[in-house]
Amino acid sequence: MIIVSRTMDWGERSGGGGGTGVADELTLDLDDNLAELSLERTITSSLKSAEEIERLTVDERLNDIERAVYLLSSGQEVQRISVIKNLPQLLTDHSNDAMRRVVPKVREVLHLANCDLQDAATKVFVTIIEERIITPASYAQSFLQTILSNVDNRDPDVSEAWLEVLLQVISFLPKDILKRDVLTVAVEKGQLSQSVQSRLASCRILGKVATRCDSFMIKRDILPLVQSLCQNVDYEVRSCMCRQLDSVARGLGLEPTKSAILPELVELSNDEESCVRLAALETIVSLLSLLDDETCTQTIIPLVCKFCENAMQSEDSTLPAVARQFGRLCHGLSVNLTEDQKIWFLNFYCKLCVIGLVPEKTRVNDRQDSLKTGSSQHKSPPILNLYREEDRHMECRRHCAFNFPCMVLFAGPRNFKMELHGTFACLCDDPNKCVRVTMASGFHEVAKMLGSSVLTIQGELISLLKDDLLEVIHGIISHLPETLDTFAKGGNVVTESKITGLADLIPALISAETAAASSRNWRLHRDILEKYSCLPRCLTSDQIYNKIVPMFFKHIIAHRVLPVQLAAAHSLCVFMRYNRRLEQRQDICGRLIEECCHSGNHRYRKLFIDVCHFSLELFSKNYFKENLYNSVIQLAQDPVPNVRLKFCSLLPLLKSQFKLPKDLQLLQQLETLVRRLLSTENDHDVVTAVRRAVFELDRIKMTVGIQTSKHHQEDDLQDQKKEEDEQLLLEMERRDHEEADSKTGSSKAPSSAKGGDKRRESKAGATSTAAATATARKTAGAKSSKTGSATGRRVAPSSSSSSNTSVYSSPNKATTKTAKSQGKKSIENATFAAPTASSASKVTSLSAKTGKRSPTVQEPNNNKPPASSRRRAGSDGLICMSSSSASKTPSYSRTKKDTNASTTVDGHTSSGSSLVKRTSSTGGTHGELRRSSGSSVTSPRVRQSSSSNIATSNSTTRIKKTTVSKS
Repeated sequence: MIIVSRTMDWGERSGGGGGTGVADELTLDLDDNLAELSLERTITSSLKSAEEIERLTVDERLNDIERAVYLLSSGQEVQRISVIKNLPQLLTDHSNDAMRRVVPKVREVLHLANCDLQDAATKVFVTIIEERIITPASYAQSFLQTILSNVDNRDPDVSEAWLEVLLQVISFLPKDILKRDVLTVAVEKGQLSQSVQSRLASCRILGKVATRCDSFMIKRDILPLVQSLCQNVDYEVRSCMCRQLDSVARGLGLEPTKSAILPELVELSNDEESCVRLAALETIVSLLSLLDDETCTQTIIPLVCKFCENAMQSEDSTLPAVARQFGRLCHGLSVNLTEDQKIWFLNFYCKLCVIGLVPEKTRVNDRQDSLKTGSSQHKSPPILNLYREEDRHMECRRHCAFNFPCMVLFAGPRNFKMELHGTFACLCDDPNKCVRVTMASGFHEVAKMLGSSVLTIQGELISLLKDDLLEVIHGIISHLPETLDTFAKGGNVVTESKITGLADLIPALISAETAAASSRNWRLHRDILEKYSCLPRCLTSDQIYNKIVPMFFKHIIAHRVLPVQLAAAHSLCVFMRYNRRLEQRQDICGRLIEECCHSGNHRYRKLFIDVCHFSLELFSKNYFKENLYNSVIQLAQDPVPNVRLKFCSLLPLLKSQFKLPKDLQLLQQLETLVRRLLSTENDHDVVTAVRRAVFELDRIKMTVGIQTSKHHQEDDLQDQKKEEDEQLLLEMERRDHEEADSKTGSSKAPSSAKGGDKRRESKAGATSTAAATATARKTAGAKSSKTGSATGRRVAPSSSSSSNTSVYSSPNKATTKTAKSQGKKSIENATFAAPTASSASKVTSLSAKTGKRSPTVQEPNNNKPPASSRRRAGSDGLICMSSSSASKTPSYSRTKKDTNASTTVDGHTSSGSSLVKRTSSTGGTHGELRRSSGSSVTSPRVRQSSSSNIATSNSTTRIKKTTVSKS
C-alpha cells in the first residue's frame, strides 16, 4: 500500500507540474546509492580505533609466561582464548612456571568465561592428558578438580562438554585417584536427592569407572549404586543406567553378572516405558558374548522371544529397534537354538520384512471409505500419526534389509531358496526406495554367502539393475565386480561358443548404463563405465564385442564429459586386452586409432594419448610398439598446441618401452623427434614441457642385454608375464580352432556318405563311402599343404627377417610346451583375471578337409605388397616395419627352393598353407580397419597377398574335384 500511494503521489505531482522536482530528487537518490556502491569507496568499518589498538598492544619485552599471565588478567576475550590454546606448548617449554603462574589464572578465568572459551579449554585439557605432557598426579591436582567443578555448570551445553572431558580423562588416571576423587563424586551425584541431570551424569561416570576397576571394587563400591539407579523413579535415569550395565557386567565377570545384573536386566526389559525396554534390548545384545550357553538357553532366549512378540503386538517404537538388532540376536544365539526355535526366528523375521505393506493399504482404504460414507463410528487416526506409523514400518523393513546377509548365514545357504528367497524378492521390490537402496548395497554379501546357489537371485539382480531410482543403481554398481565374480564362479560355465544364463544380465547392464547416461549424474555414469571393465570375467568375448563395445565407443565419440570418456576408453582397453578373438581385437584397436588419433577434433586426439597410457599399463611393450606407437608419434606434429603439450608427457614412457639393441632405430627416431620439437616449437608451454621431458628422458638408462638393476628386472618380469598371457590367448585360440575343425570334419563324414548315392542305404555302402571320402581328404590336405607352402612365404616371411619380434608371433617350442602344461589356468592366475570362457574363434579359414575355398579369394587385389610391411603367422595385425627392417626383408620373388620351405608355427613344423589361412581369415572383414591409414592394424594389406591366395584356391578346387570323383 505504501508503494502504491507513493506512486500515486508522484503521478499527481507530475500532473500538477511538480514532476520535475520529484524526478530531480529521484536522480539525486540514485546518484547517492551508486556512490555508496562504488568500488573505490574506502572501507573503514574494519579499522580499529586508537583506544582499541592500545588495549590490544602488549609490551614486547615480556617473556612467554609473563605475556600469558598479563593477557589472562587484563586481555581481551580473543587473547585469553589464544593463551588457553597455547597452554600445552607453555607446559612443554616452561613446565614449572606454567604450572605455578599460568594454570591458576586459567582456573580463575573459567569461572565466568563464555561458551567459546569453555570449548577451547575442554579441548586443551584432553590434549594435555592424552599427550602425557604432565604426570597423572600433577594433572589430578591441577586440572581434575576444575573439570569436576565445571560438570555442575548451569549451562547444560557447557556441563555436557565437561562431562565428556571427564569420561575421556578417566581412561588415563590411576585407580587410587579414581577411587578417591572421581568415584566419590559419582556416588554423591547418584543420590535420590540430586537433580535428574546429576543422576544421569552419575550413571555415565559409574559405567566408565567400572571399566578401570577390578571385580571386588565394583562389587563393593559400585554395584549397590548401580542397582539403586536401575530402580530409580525417573525413566531417563533407568534407561541411562541400563545402557551402562554392559560395562559393569564385564568388569564383574560371569557369575556376579548372572546373580546381580541379569535380574535387573529382565525387569528393565518389561518396563512400562519404551525407551527403557529399548535400552534393555541393546544391552542384552551386547552381553551375548559374555554369557554362557546355559544362561542363553534358559534366560535370554525366552526373554528375547517374549520381547519380540510384545513389540509386534504393540507396534511401538521398540519394533524398529528389534529389527535393527535382530541380526546380531540371531547370530549370537544361533548355537543355542533348537530347530523349532530357528524356524520361529525365521518366521518372525519374514513378518518384519513385509510389515506395513498390506495393512497400510487397508488402513488407507478404510479411511477413504469412511470419508465417503460420512460414518462417525470408525474414525481414522490423525494424518500425522498415520505418517509416523508408515515411517516406523519403513524403518523396520530397512533394518531387515540391512540384516539380510546375517540371516542368510543364520539359515544356511542350502535353506535359502525355501526359507528366505521369497522374502529377498519382496525386499528387492519394496515400494520404498530406502529399502531397495539398502538391499542393493548389500547384494554382493548375499551373493558371496550363497556360493554355488547364487543363480537363484539372478532375477533380483536384474530387477535392481533395471530400477528407476539412480540411488538403487549406484548401490548395486558399487560392488558389481564382486557380484559378477560370484555369479561367474557359481555354476555358470562361460564359453565362447555357448551363451549361458549370464547373457540375461546384458539387457539389465545396458539399462542401468542408459539410465545413468540420460541423467545429469555423470559421476555415477563414470563409475558404471569403470565397473563394467570386469565384464570379461563373466561374459564371452562375442557378447562384449557385440553388445557392450558399441555402447562404449558411442560415449567416447558423443559424450561431453571428459571423466566419462576416460572411463569408457579405459574399459575398452581392458576389453581389447582380454578379448579372445583376433579379429575383434584388431577391430577395437583400429577403431580407437580411427576415431581418436585420426579425428578432426583435437579433444579426441588428446584422448588417444590417454588411451596409450592405458595400453602401456595393460599390454606388453612389443604389443604397444607394433600396434600403437606409429600412430601416437604422429601427434608430435599436431597443429593444436594442447595436443603437442599432452604428447610431451608420454615421451618418457615411450623411451622406457625400448630394448637395445633391437629398438635402436626407434630410439634414434624418438631422439630426432625431440630435437625437432626443441628447434621448431613456438608455443611457450610446449617448449617448457619438452624441456621437462628431456630431463626425464636423460634419467632413463638404456641397458644392452640382460638388465642388472632391481627396478629393470622387475619391469622385465612384468613385461614377460604380459607377453606370456598374450601368447596363451593365441595358443588357446589355436587349440579351440583345431577342435572346431575336428568337429566339423567328423560331422561332414556321415553327410558325405549319405550324399554319395541316395539309393544305397545299407550300412556297408555308407561305410565304404565314408572311408573313400576320408582318404580323399587326406590327399587333399597333403596337396593343399604343399601348395600353401609355395604361397605362404609371401604373406608371412620368417621371423628371422626382422629385428623386432611380434607380441602375437608364433611361440617357440619352449613357449608352446609351457602353454600346453599350464593351459587355461595360467590366464586365470594373471594380474587381471581373464575371462573363463574358452575361445572358439574361427580365425583361420576352413582347412582342406572341408573342401571350402579360402575367403581371401573373394577379395582379389592386384596391388603389389610394399617392401616395408609384413604380417607374421599368428600376429595380432599387420606390423609396420622400420626402414632398416624393411631393407632386411627378403624379396617377394622367391626361388623354388625358398617357396617349398616349411615354417615353424607354434613349435610344430607346418607348411605355408596354414600361414595363408591364418592371415586370410583376418583380412578385410571390417570397413573401419580399412579406413585407418597409418595404423599398424589395417586390413587392406591382407589383399596384398591375393596372388598367392588365388594359387592356393585353384589347388583347393582341383582337390575338391578329385574328392568328388573318388567318392
